[in-house]
Amino acid sequence: MTTTTSSPGTDPGPPTTTDEKAFAFLGQVNTCLRACLCTLARHGVALREREPQRAQALLAQVECWPLYKGGQFLFDLMEWEDLMLDGDPPPLMSTEHIRASCTLPVQWIAAGSAPAPGPAQLIPGQRVATALGLPLRMLTTATRAALTGAAQDLTDLLATPFAQPAGDHSSEADGEPRSDTGQEDLPTLEAGFYLYRDVVLGALTVLGPLLAEHAPDNGPPPPPEPR
Repeated sequence: MTTTTSSPGTDPGPPTTTDEKAFAFLGQVNTCLRACLCTLARHGVALREREPQRAQALLAQVECWPLYKGGQFLFDLMEWEDLMLDGDPPPLMSTEHIRASCTLPVQWIAAGSAPAPGPAQLIPGQRVATALGLPLRMLTTATRAALTGAAQDLTDLLATPFAQPAGDHSSEADGEPRSDTGQEDLPTLEAGFYLYRDVVLGALTVLGPLLAEHAPDNGPPPPPEPR
């Protein structure tokens, strides 16, 4: 095994303009990610404080899912807590911005997990999967039941209004978060055990309407069989 080294006295030179632009883009990604995570977490804190029963019900529903456990592992592995709490709090990201950013991934997941009673439909990514020889049909079939049930459970929870404290009418109907004009009232963040949970609660609160749009339609009950 050979190792290539610079010859003595060779100066690689300062970063190029392309290097600087590349790092500027990556810095923008980090800044956007930090603002999104902090905004979601603050929505989660607000939900825990305003509607503790609803927050507890949502967490009880998702804590047993592998996706939640895997998210906790990645959250710790990538040290997102340090990213969120390092420095001054970032500006809040609008709920419209967050939902718009997640629209395409949610549509892709919805298309891949939806039942297909007729001929197989072309879904985003199928050409790539075919080119790579991936058993896309097997993968979507294996996850369809779990994702459909999870979407239905979440829809039931998110669409059911929970009891509000007396005199508190800040939440919108059907569990939707406050409008962006009231985001300045969201509580601040503190380091602790609940930070990942707060991000998850905030994601369910902010993205709830988007997820509900793709909830499976069970359709009308079948007609009774003739005797």
